[in-house]
Amino acid sequence: MVKKKEPIYMKWWAWVIIFFITSLIINYTNAASEAEQQQVKMDILMDETVPEDDLSPVMASVPVNEQQTPVADEFSPTTFLIGTDLPSGDYFVMAKTDAPGYVLLTRSPSLTVSEIIWQKHFENHAMMHLQDGQYLTIKHATLLPLEDAIVPNFEHHRLLPGTYRIGIDIPPGIYTLFPFENKTGYFEIATSIHHLEAHTRERRNFDEPITIALNLGDHFTFMRAVIKK
Repeated sequence: MVKKKEPIYMKWWAWVIIFFITSLIINYTNAASEAEQQQVKMDILMDETVPEDDLSPVMASVPVNEQQTPVADEFSPTTFLIGTDLPSGDYFVMAKTDAPGYVLLTRSPSLTVSEIIWQKHFENHAMMHLQDGQYLTIKHATLLPLEDAIVPNFEHHRLLPGTYRIGIDIPPGIYTLFPFENKTGYFEIATSIHHLEAHTRERRNFDEPITIALNLGDHFTFMRAVIKK
């Protein structure tokens, strides 16, 4: 009587081979994904151009206190260690007049995704809080202590894109945002200057005028739009 051969998928060594090949595929995929994400971060920092969608037809030069020397005034990406290169505290960062600025805050010099606290392009100006041990990278921007900065106010009942403290820079109330022509506007409302996801109570893109309520203590940021009360 001929002994029936055991199917190959029942062999122990076949499962070892399958497990080994599967592990190689998973590891390769994860490594490729991490490398791709790392390259994206490097491209953001090193590319001297800004995508067209991030450009605004209205860019303004924010006035600087004549007695205050900026702590940083950079066109190329420059990184500072907070607590060593810059003291901790609240800062006001201004974009150069011909394109949006860029800010990246990380927990270490590494640009891996897991080390990023937050990052953003901004129009005209932004505000942020920096803590000892963090790494700040700015590009195409000027950095000042917030207490020494002159924050723009309403002119002709309109305010240019940027970040504002409700109750300090602009009063609380009901406002209407109007996107620039052929642009998608953006806004976010946060409860602090830290830009953390947990502190953001609303953010939205919009293609049509939108009415929002800004409360005392809010930190309000908008792009590619104008605001009217």
